[in-house]
Amino acid sequence: MMSNKIKYYIGEAFKSIGKNRITSIVSVSTAVATMFILGLFLILSLNVNDVAVQVSRDCEIQVFISDDCDMNAYESIGNEIKKIQHVSDALMYTKEQIFEEVKIKLGDKADMLVGLENDNPYRNSFKVNLDDLAYVNEVSDALAKINGVEKVSDVQSLANTIVNVVNAIQNVSLWLVLLLCIVTAFIVSNAIKVSVYARRKEINIMKYIGATDAFIRWPFIIEGIIIGLIGAIISFLLIWTLYSRIPAQVSEYVTFFKLLAFENIALTVIGTFSVVGIVIGVSGSIMSLRKHLRV
Repeated sequence: MMSNKIKYYIGEAFKSIGKNRITSIVSVSTAVATMFILGLFLILSLNVNDVAVQVSRDCEIQVFISDDCDMNAYESIGNEIKKIQHVSDALMYTKEQIFEEVKIKLGDKADMLVGLENDNPYRNSFKVNLDDLAYVNEVSDALAKINGVEKVSDVQSLANTIVNVVNAIQNVSLWLVLLLCIVTAFIVSNAIKVSVYARRKEINIMKYIGATDAFIRWPFIIEGIIIGLIGAIISFLLIWTLYSRIPAQVSEYVTFFKLLAFENIALTVIGTFSVVGIVIGVSGSIMSLRKHLRV
């Protein structure tokens, strides 16, 4: 019995879409435009977040230790650093290690360092990695308070810039997409209004012979869902086609970070589109039915 009802609801929804092709096409087109813009902001946000993660892995706070500290104090400072919240790792670098690394990097020009072995200009230090750049200020302050720490390098401006960019993109995309969703819901609502008006006599007869409000309403709700899902599928295909060519081209010119491959974000994109499409369709149907389904 229930399966027959569902078949009836879906069949009626597709019939209504077929009968009102123009309004249905307009509704689907608006849903596609909304979700396409949503997709652009979503992909931008996902990539900026990923770049922030990449930078957070490579962006290290350098902590310089006082020359008065012996090796035991040096190791003790390292243990204190690792206990600080949001510190993911603290790598120890002795001044001898740094001196050797600089010699290797200089290559043929390493002769510049001849004679400095006994008067090493470098200092013992730690390179501290964070699990979240948003807490770089708090971590830097905590590092500076440790006894034996002489200086903490300043990476706050870079970290703050990245965090601000991420937050700005998320805020702009949230409000823009919310506005577009409202507009799309109204357009879908108008499409449902046309369907309700076209079937007004049939609805009156159904009500007269005892059909419940839910039985009458469900085909229109499903119609809205179908419109939203069609828009989601088309938008996904457009985004897929456009984005699949971008990472390879960007990697030719930008080497310090990599864009996410589409297969890594495809589920997030199609999932978001499906939810938004259903919400838009149901919202448009409810708005239309509440005002115009008078039976």
